[in-house]
Amino acid sequence: MSASQTVEITEGKARLLLTEGYGKQEVFYNPKMNLNRDIAMLFARSHFPVWRHLRICDPMTASAVRAVRYVLEAPNVTSVIAADANPKSVQSAARMIELNDVGDKVSVVQEEANVLLISHMMDRFDLIDLDPYGSPAPFFENTLRATIDGGVIAASATDMAPLTGTRSAACFRKYGITPVRTEFEKEMAVRTLAANLAIVAGKLQLGVTLAFSHASDHYVRIYADVMKGKKAANESMKFLEFLKYCPGCLKRTHHSSLDQIEPVCDCGNKVRLGGPFWFGPLWNISTIDRMSESCLMIESSRLSELQNLLDRIRGEAEAPALYYRVDFLSHVLRIRPPRISDVLTTLQEKKFSAVRTHFHPNGFRTDAPHQEVVSVVRALVA
Repeated sequence: MSASQTVEITEGKARLLLTEGYGKQEVFYNPKMNLNRDIAMLFARSHFPVWRHLRICDPMTASAVRAVRYVLEAPNVTSVIAADANPKSVQSAARMIELNDVGDKVSVVQEEANVLLISHMMDRFDLIDLDPYGSPAPFFENTLRATIDGGVIAASATDMAPLTGTRSAACFRKYGITPVRTEFEKEMAVRTLAANLAIVAGKLQLGVTLAFSHASDHYVRIYADVMKGKKAANESMKFLEFLKYCPGCLKRTHHSSLDQIEPVCDCGNKVRLGGPFWFGPLWNISTIDRMSESCLMIESSRLSELQNLLDRIRGEAEAPALYYRVDFLSHVLRIRPPRISDVLTTLQEKKFSAVRTHFHPNGFRTDAPHQEVVSVVRALVA
């Protein structure tokens, strides 16, 4: 395709005009994030009461595809403010809004995200969708100030190295959390992001709970309900705990106080300590069920993947925190890995719960004691 050519594509119900070669736009558009946006549409139309009309803010709109899709695919959305600091993005967003004939519901402004959000402290939004390049943490405080009591903050994070503990100094600098390097790293990324949001909310006398979360492709994403008041803030703080993890035997536990943690594991290895992390629920069961029921009502090029993701999350939503990985556990035990289906069946036959997790293809959650998990894996190989 030459630089002068223009092509129209469709994402969901939105139409986009792309130029200068697919994926090489002056204005950022990432087609790989279409699943992220599919889930956002599904959440907006499923999580809130049917009578509630939503005012949404998309403060880093870029191409405005997310803003346009909200009004085209979520019938309860009455208005969206789409903003971007880049004048070229604002121009592109205006063209997209005109192309899709949604100018009566979507307004576009040129403004830096934090400046826009702080200007809406009194005129707040029902849902604010943060989709930055990297970390959403620099926007959390002003986003919380601009979210209505009972509203939702949706936030994506692509800085996986800090969130998973690969870059511990960066994690502490960005999120104020001491990370722990583990094999259940994607779950810890979600718990780190949620913990930071809860801590910032607490300072503003706000509480948060997670309605939905997921790890897909190269990012993690959370959807957090926001509640006003000291009581709600105090309740949120109760979900912040510290992780104790043994790299030798892979035993993991979480504790409300560091005073409760011994520095050495029962196996004799020195443990890794970190936190505070969010150890509250990662999902609202009713929200998942409504999203699953509404799944066929949105247009998605990745529909089967979306349905499978929701099914997997529904299965693990009430299971204990911190998943195991069959491949990693077998590596530490120096044995060949058994089939994950055999591990699950054996644990279930022993009357333990055991379910797959969406965080990793070889991951599973169980309420079985750690030594029982190790014993089952060893026995299956033997």
